[in-house]
Amino acid sequence: ADERTMREIYLPPFERAVVEGDAYGVMAAYNKVNGYWCSENAVLLDSILRQDWGFAGIVISDWGGTHSTVRAVESGLNVEMPGNRYLGQALLDSVKAGIVSEAVINERVRELLRVRMAIKPIPAEQANVTMTAKPEQAKIAYDVAIKSMVLLKNEGSLLPLDLNKYKKIAVIGENAVRTMGLGGVGAGVKAYNEITPLKGLQDRIGNKAELLYAQGYQGFTRSWGRRGPSSPYHDADPKLMEEAVKVAKDADLVLFIGGNNREVETEGSDRTSIQLPAGQDQLLQALVAANPNVVTVIVAGAPTDLTTVKEISPAIVYSWLSGSEGGHALADILLGAVAPSGKLPMTFPKKLEDSPAYALKNYPQVREAGDDVFVDLTQNRQRRQAPAVHADYSEGLLVGYRWFDTKDVEPLYPFGFGLSYTTFNYANIATDKAKYSSKESIQVTFELSNTGSVAAEEVVQLYVTREDGQVEWPEKELKAFDRVNLKPSETKSVTLSVPVSSLRYWDEATHDWQLEHSTLNIAVGASSRDIKLNTSVQI
Repeated sequence: ADERTMREIYLPPFERAVVEGDAYGVMAAYNKVNGYWCSENAVLLDSILRQDWGFAGIVISDWGGTHSTVRAVESGLNVEMPGNRYLGQALLDSVKAGIVSEAVINERVRELLRVRMAIKPIPAEQANVTMTAKPEQAKIAYDVAIKSMVLLKNEGSLLPLDLNKYKKIAVIGENAVRTMGLGGVGAGVKAYNEITPLKGLQDRIGNKAELLYAQGYQGFTRSWGRRGPSSPYHDADPKLMEEAVKVAKDADLVLFIGGNNREVETEGSDRTSIQLPAGQDQLLQALVAANPNVVTVIVAGAPTDLTTVKEISPAIVYSWLSGSEGGHALADILLGAVAPSGKLPMTFPKKLEDSPAYALKNYPQVREAGDDVFVDLTQNRQRRQAPAVHADYSEGLLVGYRWFDTKDVEPLYPFGFGLSYTTFNYANIATDKAKYSSKESIQVTFELSNTGSVAAEEVVQLYVTREDGQVEWPEKELKAFDRVNLKPSETKSVTLSVPVSSLRYWDEATHDWQLEHSTLNIAVGASSRDIKLNTSVQI
């Protein structure tokens, strides 16, 4: 990755965690960046993390992610996990041999002690004695889930569901009953309780309507053969599809719960396709033929190919992998207790080939199947040495929506997109000044009105475009957003603030931030492709 792309795209989230969040610990990733393992990358761990950002805490390797003694400790690694292969006796020997100086050791120890002395230890008799899965935590999980779910389509206002009209509802799909957060390695989260979509619907609907369930498809479970892992992308199971179609015909409405699961979206490997697994498109076509009143709910953590779904399903909700209270949140969205307000945090392409990494032939990459450092270590498997994989981040700044908008590639759904059960009107945009200097913030004000009959929230978004910039820029960049709650017919004045410092670019010649003086177009809207208001200022 080039220096400007690193500084403007990939490093800012870490910088905020360190500088604004005052993080005490940072984990070094598994991979190499620009030729050096992250656990021994002096540019990342010393020049940027400690010198530029002032980080005073400790750096820990990912499990099995340490590859040397001298380079690791001199670059800023404090803790090797697990074991002591490199930072144990080998480090003592390196110090005794004069290869590693005591000054370096003192600095690494000082960083460890600084964190150790800053955190009051919890006495053993007080540790892990209080249950954390309490109602207040469940409420937080519910709030996060319900604010995240995205309504992608609602033809004929099929949603919210009218239980006076739909007395017999077919719930079809293994994801309606499959838990996603009750185990796993590494990234797995062992939730105390998880409300599935079917359980959420049962709790909320009660005896107001009859719920009929059919599995519909066999969710992907990773298994290994002589040629590597099995694939999730295959035709629908004829028997399961026949049973599901029978249930759909007997219902007033169908809720199809599809998407991925934790074995399709997992750690240690990339998806090779964004197609819905297990023949779900084929199954959905059969369901729609049996009953045209189909609401599709996609349970997934990343984009999927919704070309077929968008064409034939009247209503679509993207519920994500929505946590322990996801089933209740989904039911409340479907039934209209709460209006959906989530917006897509990434672009959904019409096809995988439209995405920048694929279009620039940087993906897919060839890699030995099944090589997962963490899984190998935790399951005591003998590690295979996978061939080196080289990834060029040649799209530069044009990541996600920046690529689609700059290259004028039409997405299936744009970044920031999300419908509601009401409508909104944007009006009267203004800024507090016409010209701004480097240390000021642009204050952008406009009026937002709820023009429908349902109370709802709208996530307003502010994008900037350089009208006469000499430096290369994306077509537009998101610089501010806010969530606004409005009652029916209510109007609020909304102010979004854009620090001018956030408009700087990284100059690779000077290795520093620079501000380009230009005319800045400010666009406010409901997505990157749905701009409602525009104005301009001078920088």
